[in-house]
Amino acid sequence: MKKNIPFDTENPQSIKEFLLKQQKPWVYNPEEIQDEESAFFFFEGKHKGKDVIFDTLIMTLSLHYAATIDDEANAVMQEIYPAFEPEDENMSEEMIEKKAEIIAELEAEGEVKVREFVEIDDDFEESDKIVLLIVALNVEEINDEVVNKFVNDFSKQELKLDENLYAFSLEDED
Repeated sequence: MKKNIPFDTENPQSIKEFLLKQQKPWVYNPEEIQDEESAFFFFEGKHKGKDVIFDTLIMTLSLHYAATIDDEANAVMQEIYPAFEPEDENMSEEMIEKKAEIIAELEAEGEVKVREFVEIDDDFEESDKIVLLIVALNVEEINDEVVNKFVNDFSKQELKLDENLYAFSLEDED
């Protein structure tokens, strides 16, 4: 059963009308789960001179780091086990242990590092009214304050990303 959603998340005009009615610059996507490490939301903005709705995923840099380490481990696993499928829920105990070992090695080597970024959908076409945006920021958690600041800075073209590279400890992730 579908939740009572106050606007059509696939209709840019519906999102704009909801934002106007709420008198807020952004709104969480009610179809997605929000947590301390990530949030999905919509906001109005300009892209390539056009008014658009940004469909945004914002995450902590530590979550981006964990995903990057996992991607690296999956690549190594596919070299070792050509039939390896990262989404396989029936992975053998041997594979689970090997992947954990690879993740621990990657973390210990400290070669995987990440930085803040904003990635705008490259497949934007003139007729598009919704643009996908992925953001990673070096903050402890994603909350209303962080989203407000991001939307404000991005909209005013005053967003300054930290260019430093970071690595995080994954021990507390479990």
